[in-house]
Amino acid sequence: MADTVTAAIRYVRREDNDRLATEKPYILHYKPAAGLPPNNFTIDSFPGIQIHNLRSAGLRYEDHGMSIAKLDEASVADMRPELFDDDDWIEKNYLPALHRSVCAALGAKSMTVFDWMLRKRSPSFPTQNVGEADWDAVQPSLSAHIDGRLEQYFGEDKENVMKRRYQVINVWKPLSGPCRDFPMAYLDPKSVDRDRDLLAVDEVFPTVANEVYQVYYNPEHKWYYVPDQLESELVIFNAYDSETGQVNAVPHCSFDLGELGSGIPRQSLEVRAFVFY
Repeated sequence: MADTVTAAIRYVRREDNDRLATEKPYILHYKPAAGLPPNNFTIDSFPGIQIHNLRSAGLRYEDHGMSIAKLDEASVADMRPELFDDDDWIEKNYLPALHRSVCAALGAKSMTVFDWMLRKRSPSFPTQNVGEADWDAVQPSLSAHIDGRLEQYFGEDKENVMKRRYQVINVWKPLSGPCRDFPMAYLDPKSVDRDRDLLAVDEVFPTVANEVYQVYYNPEHKWYYVPDQLESELVIFNAYDSETGQVNAVPHCSFDLGELGSGIPRQSLEVRAFVFY
């Protein structure tokens, strides 16, 4: 796979700014009442984006908020994709292995997972034909975004926990590799103008809401991906740091490799966690 590929990235359209000046942007993750649109802004595809090889980029996690790590060989030996359909198996087998790898890679003392999401691309994605394989599964996310802080997951112990330095991170891996079907792209936060490029959006679920960021196009953006990422490889990327806020938070999304794409429809697991130092 080429070190640099050219692809389309989906960004928020700036033409919606006049309306959004008086109305908070939102995305509804449930079926809304009649007459209420599921979101109140527009996302467009921007072609011709250069996406570079993260393996050879020499970026430090401390400076750019993204890093590649590996699961140990013993852990990977029996991680067939179908095993990830079992939440109990994930908790008993995958998460402990992930904990070891992430803490070793970041120099963290501990990690607490609060969420994970299994995605299975349906063959007709980005449209979805009812009845086809994985048509009702969670699909790849195509719009550039940053996830929220989610401090509510600390619960009653929030005050004590927040005395320690912590980060909110995402950890992403394909269930089988090499991944050449809708891989993940990561935007270097050093290339983001936080005042102009980020749009605060309320992401609303049936029982909870979080504020996330969607991203506006900027020609200065520098994107990275992991060519032919293997199932043993993890990409760790930052969403929040208790000391520096979201300065190194990494916008991210999936993208279509086009003619370079191959293989079965992508299946992947993303884990969100707190890491403590």
